[in-house]
Amino acid sequence: MGEHEHHTILGFDRYAFNFWVLMIFTAIEVVAVALTFSMKGTVSMDVVVFILVSVGIVKGVGISAIFMHLQGDPDSRVLTATALFPVFFIVVMVLFIGLTHPGAADTLPAWCRPGFYS
Repeated sequence: MGEHEHHTILGFDRYAFNFWVLMIFTAIEVVAVALTFSMKGTVSMDVVVFILVSVGIVKGVGISAIFMHLQGDPDSRVLTATALFPVFFIVVMVLFIGLTHPGAADTLPAWCRPGFYS
């Protein structure tokens, strides 16, 4: 079996560090959702959605960097480029569809659109 380097983040094992970061951000998500139900009117739904999406992005980057070996491994640049290619393709596809057919979303059924669209 091959030798593997022991990677650390801020002096901690990278898996333990990722575990604690995920626990903290999960607690932030739970508190954000609990505030909307326990104290109605205190926190708007737009703020909660922003918090949940932001925390989801941070958690997704952390999970992919550590568990998919996109950070810290010798071939991480190749793996990162491979993982980011679909993201690039989807962004380009959405942009070109949006630029060539700007009214395409107007004909979507109501269940496809969030409630704040009229």
